[in-house]
Amino acid sequence: MPNLDQESFIAHFEAATRQAGFEVESRRGLELRVIVHEQSMRCNLEQMYQIYQGAPDRIDDLVQAHLSALKQVPPAPPKPTEKEAAESLLPILQPKQWITEMERGDMDIPIPIHQPFAGGLVITYVLDFPEYRVFLSPAVMPQFMGQFDPPLDAIHQYALENLRKRTTSQHYETHGLGKDTLVVCETKDGFAAARILLPELMETWAGRIPGRMLIGVPNRDFLIAFSDRDPEHVAAMSQQVHRDAKVRQHALCGELLLWENGRVREYQIRH
Repeated sequence: MPNLDQESFIAHFEAATRQAGFEVESRRGLELRVIVHEQSMRCNLEQMYQIYQGAPDRIDDLVQAHLSALKQVPPAPPKPTEKEAAESLLPILQPKQWITEMERGDMDIPIPIHQPFAGGLVITYVLDFPEYRVFLSPAVMPQFMGQFDPPLDAIHQYALENLRKRTTSQHYETHGLGKDTLVVCETKDGFAAARILLPELMETWAGRIPGRMLIGVPNRDFLIAFSDRDPEHVAAMSQQVHRDAKVRQHALCGELLLWENGRVREYQIRH
């Protein structure tokens, strides 16, 4: 087989996918939309094309790997009840740029329900099921919530209440004393940073920290709070948060935030 250009490569994969018995919903660039267990599945073949360019003789192996992956996709879990969907509703932070890319059409998913937050972040909402997670959007509301169509404030308060139920003192640790006190929440569930939205939790932390409480949320799984009393320490922590926001997965905000008068806002380091 002669070397295939990008268009011929994806056409070859589409033909092989159809021949294997799968319905191909659409083809765009190096992406196939394939119907698997009556669900539309996105197959990005960009990495496979890069491998193919370096080893064209492996085309058959790549096709078989693609088909094998499709055959191993498990059936979709049973649809949750409206009660289960409501109990799974949680807030999750995202950078504002994420929403901007979707509004430009750069991401092929419905634009989630969202509202602005400090530090160039937005609050979005997810239905967090054991097997998968779905961002709450007007498009998915009827599918999971039935005719229940609450206003944004009600969605937000319900999501916060569910997050409270998932938050105990075991989810965070306190280190140091006085102006060296650090409170850290580090989880692998995607909701560590979202706990900044719980005002009673932030008040509890602020009661342990002298001076004003500064907060870092470099990524979704990490939240740290500390005092503004030591300028050198603040500068060091600011640099660390900035670095982590550049290299960590699910990055959020590289700037420090401030808890003051019962709310979170941007913090400006004094020089």
